[in-house]
Amino acid sequence: MKKVKLMALLLAFTMGLSVFTACGNPNSKNENGNSDKAQQGNSSTKDTVIYRIGGDPLSFNPSLLGDDNLYPAAQNMFHRLTKLDTTKQPIPDAAESWSISEDALTITWHLRDGLKWWDGEALNAEDVKYTFDYIKEHPECYFSTSMKIVDSIEIVDDLTVVFHMNTPDMSFIARIGWYATFIMPEHIFNNGQAWGDNPASLKPIGSGPFKFESYTQGSNITLVANENYIDGPPKIKKLIFSIIPDDSTAIQALLNGELDGMEGVPNAYVDQFLNDKNFRMILDKYPSPYRIIFNMKADKVNDLAVRKAIALCINREEIASKVYGNVMTPEYSAYPSVVSWCSNTTDTYPKQNIEEAKKVLEDAGYKKDANGYYVTGITWDVFEGMQDMANLIIASCKEAGIGIEMILSEYNAWSQKVGPGGDFMMESQGGFMGPDPAALATRYGTGSGSNYASWSNAEFDSLCAQAAATSDTEKRAELYKKAQKIIVDELPAINVIGYAAYKVYPADLMNVPEDGAGKWGWNEWSNAYYK
Repeated sequence: MKKVKLMALLLAFTMGLSVFTACGNPNSKNENGNSDKAQQGNSSTKDTVIYRIGGDPLSFNPSLLGDDNLYPAAQNMFHRLTKLDTTKQPIPDAAESWSISEDALTITWHLRDGLKWWDGEALNAEDVKYTFDYIKEHPECYFSTSMKIVDSIEIVDDLTVVFHMNTPDMSFIARIGWYATFIMPEHIFNNGQAWGDNPASLKPIGSGPFKFESYTQGSNITLVANENYIDGPPKIKKLIFSIIPDDSTAIQALLNGELDGMEGVPNAYVDQFLNDKNFRMILDKYPSPYRIIFNMKADKVNDLAVRKAIALCINREEIASKVYGNVMTPEYSAYPSVVSWCSNTTDTYPKQNIEEAKKVLEDAGYKKDANGYYVTGITWDVFEGMQDMANLIIASCKEAGIGIEMILSEYNAWSQKVGPGGDFMMESQGGFMGPDPAALATRYGTGSGSNYASWSNAEFDSLCAQAAATSDTEKRAELYKKAQKIIVDELPAINVIGYAAYKVYPADLMNVPEDGAGKWGWNEWSNAYYK
């Protein structure tokens, strides 16, 4: 099922649905000229939360695509076997427990008794097997590649299901709680239709604490409390995801009382909200560093001396201060230091040293030209939003005699150009390097679809494979730290800044998702209430 077709179906669905939902728009005016939010939200009844998302979802089937705009709503409508909490670590969800065989080739999941779909049918092992068999067999599903290490899925009884693996991989427990791994209702979807063609991918039936009510394109996704939820109905009776692409518009909506929360508070507003007792700010740190990727097949940057010299030109402290207002901080480790148990904080990228950068080039045989450059003609593909960081690095490289030209593109154009085998020399990217350090192999392993550097190192691959196959946490950390040292030594990539963003909420809104470490999910609102 092609994404274009799915989006066309969604558009047709929302055009019809908007006729019935327009009167429920949280930003519409009532007969007194006041915002409806003032009556249904934090100013009065205190049983509605309105949270900002940046765009429209691609579908309402959360196991088909990796869809950031659906993800917050999906975590409140569906269950996974495990889910990630606010620390981005796996905790139980539909599976109340699991066990792993000594050779790590068998994972036995024990499901919660009493989980039900919104239509009253039980969520059981049949749903789990159906969901992951479908994902494995359909490469258009986001998680399909990850299912290659699963040979078969066996149902033991209604509440017990076994995954038989062909490759031991301890990261699987965490990855199955991340993107596009939500359990789908077998009795709804197993009708011969592809998921992208099934009407339930537009108007979902889930099992979570909030039920789908309506969607208005460009406006909002509205969920209502599941009164029959296994853990009891949420205190919040209505959960609305308001679609606001523009940050400034979202900030104004928050100040006007039309929003109850947003992620990614712009730096210009951070101090204002930190000093306002009516709001609560939470700094959310992600293992998603902003980084430079070198194309190892491209002339000039395939020379280690050039990459080392560029690494010595980066002033992370200046970038953190001038570009990110010190909300985001320098990242010197090859795996994000926020994941402290496995990040190598000893063998790290160098601090800025312009004179040392020149020496590295001279020792490698480079000589200055008439304009004072040791090397020129390097291009750097950057998408909008990262240009200020790039400009500072380019200016420092110029001091060291390295000529770099920035090619600035909007995100979609950038993503079409870069990638494994892409036509670029350097590129900038962010992206999640979790929920487990096995992501190192995903990002930099030989032949991986996310290895934009087209880098290959047999020792690195071996270390990552050994780490994935052991259940000993200390041993895993030791192996991954050795793998990180190889990245720092060979420099296929350079981490620059650790990603972090403030989330802001009204001060009287309790048990927001970030309060639930070890207890509830990353974007889960099932325990929220106004005091």
